[in-house]
Amino acid sequence: MDGFDKVKQNQIKTMFFLLKILALFFCATPIFQYFFKNSNTTESYYELDITAFLIFLCIVLVILFLWLIMDYDRQRLKFVLYIEILVFYLICIASICLSGSYESYYKFIFIFMIVSYTMEFGINTGISIATVSSVTLLCMDLFLYKGIDVNPYFQSDLALSAMFIVVAWILGFYVKMERQHIKELKEYANIDGLTEIYNHRHFYEVFSVECEKSKENNIPISLVMFDIDYFKTYNDMYGHQQGDSILKTIATLLKNNTKKTNFVFRYGGEEFCIILPETNQKEAIKIADTLRQIIYNFEFEGMDNMPSGHITVSVGISELYGANDKYQDVIARADDALYRAKFFRKNRVEIYSSIFDDADHINRENPNLDDDRKSIKSLISIINSRDRYTYNHIERVVYYCQVFADYLRLINEDKRKLIYGAYLHDLGKINISKEILISSKPLTEPEWDEMKKHPGDSADIIRQMGGMENIIPVVLQHHEKYDGTGYPNQLKGEKIHYLARILTVADSFDAMTNKRPYQEKRTFEEAFEEIRRNKGIHFDPVLAEQFIKAIENMK
Repeated sequence: MDGFDKVKQNQIKTMFFLLKILALFFCATPIFQYFFKNSNTTESYYELDITAFLIFLCIVLVILFLWLIMDYDRQRLKFVLYIEILVFYLICIASICLSGSYESYYKFIFIFMIVSYTMEFGINTGISIATVSSVTLLCMDLFLYKGIDVNPYFQSDLALSAMFIVVAWILGFYVKMERQHIKELKEYANIDGLTEIYNHRHFYEVFSVECEKSKENNIPISLVMFDIDYFKTYNDMYGHQQGDSILKTIATLLKNNTKKTNFVFRYGGEEFCIILPETNQKEAIKIADTLRQIIYNFEFEGMDNMPSGHITVSVGISELYGANDKYQDVIARADDALYRAKFFRKNRVEIYSSIFDDADHINRENPNLDDDRKSIKSLISIINSRDRYTYNHIERVVYYCQVFADYLRLINEDKRKLIYGAYLHDLGKINISKEILISSKPLTEPEWDEMKKHPGDSADIIRQMGGMENIIPVVLQHHEKYDGTGYPNQLKGEKIHYLARILTVADSFDAMTNKRPYQEKRTFEEAFEEIRRNKGIHFDPVLAEQFIKAIENMK
């Protein structure tokens, strides 16, 4: 329930509360009149006054207590509603009986019950109360009237009963239509106009609620994010109308091939999301890959002219980690995983992974390492806020190093050092001015000299953190060249740390295959040619060829 709904519900509750209080006071009038009329002395008048007041006060307190209970847990304690209606009904009966029963002028007080409960609970409740009230009045007329002529009270109460039923029916029907209209408006506000699935705004509402349910019940929940590959290319070739057709078709495929308990959304542009309640990450991977294959195999118009010959999607997955995890963090992790899938050859499913999370399973030697990781994460976040390219570059280099480490079958300890080195190799850029980091022109000599300091600055930051000393050579030497012309120490050949030589290839490959304001983006094949041209000059010749094979084998 959003803020507007809460305000509206509170206003409605206040209105019903005042209406019921007003009804109680109307009911109290004939009750007080009855007691006071039968009092003969001042003393008895005073005693009856106090007694009547206390009785009425107790009744009001009981009803208020029932209202408070119902407001606290209205769905689970529905029996309290029936008790409240019964108490109100008995109060109305008492008021009518004490004011003359079938001759009473207070028979109309049933209308308060009918109006109040019809508006609050709908037409069925209203008709039921109106029927019971009508039957009660008519029974009074039939059984308590002693005259032998035509019963005038029965005749008048027939009209009153008809009014009760009509008021309940009309008001109930209006309430029903109003609720249906509000429901349709809410649904319309939550639906994407083009794809007819849930929209971006509703995604955040649903996901936050589902994550809270998951935490309360200790059950898993996963988020899957999809992005259509080369969608801009398709739009440029066939126009936006045909592009819209692709969006609608993919939305339909996703919706028709997921469970009804799952939620499908258009996240924005060519991105879609699926919330998978009661689904862990392993199960989510299977579901996501099945959907990816369904889209891949679908016959879209114009797909033959796409780079892969098909319309494909990249997919990122993340799951809620536990009670302390935030739904915003799950979204961020899924988005990071999607970014990796999108960048690394597309048409693939990626799960979120972070070396800082994985490291817990690799190295538990230093109990202070958690604090160091938090510090490093904070520094990397600062870099991200200043230079998004550097942040994304780090993520890609980490991935390439993971792929290369697996290809080389490095032992766990070396893999750990390499991945940590990849994550931290540009940490020293925290000391470089933002103007240099995001410069759209080739750097001047003074600016280049400042940029060259970042390996040493990175090493200095790491040196201050216990437990990471063995990563320093990897970070410090990642800009050294195999022929000895690199920086900061002009190391040559085998004197350069083995893992630093691996990091150098991965770092350079990513720099070549991504666009910078002063540098055009190269294809993988063009980057491979550049690496081969620089074997023995910039790169270790053996590692250069092995890296190319590792990337070519990357699925």
